Amino acid sequence: MDRLVAELLTHPNLEAAAAAAGVSRTSAWRWMKSADFIARLRTARRDAMQRAMARLQEAAAPAVDALCKVLSLGESESARVSAARTILEMALRAVELGDIQERLAALETIAKSRSWKEPSHVREDQAPSRTAGGINGGA
Repeated sequence: MDRLVAELLTHPNLEAAAAAAGVSRTSAWRWMKSADFIARLRTARRDAMQRAMARLQEAAAPAVDALCKVLSLGESESARVSAARTILEMALRAVELGDIQERLAALETIAKSRSWKEPSHVREDQAPSRTAGGINGGA
């Protein structure tokens, strides 16, 4: 099973991965229905993505250095403009992401401070008013 999980990370479909792992297509399809196998595959995919993200983060500083070099020393005006645009777009995204992370942290703090185990999540002062006519109003 572990061999098939590893091959699924690098092959375009189950049949190709099964062949590379030396597993029959029938066994591969049967394993794909197993909760244990799916959990292993999900973990392997998450681990692979984390490794890829770590590599991207390592390459970020040299990439910024390259953009800054093109910005200041680029031979053409279009190359310098393109580098400037890219730097500005990425800087804006970084600020937006920071803002979102701060807001999410604040919401998580609020959520943790409330008792979500109560029967109703609606406070009394926020409860919807009931009209005699029901949801759609009177007849």
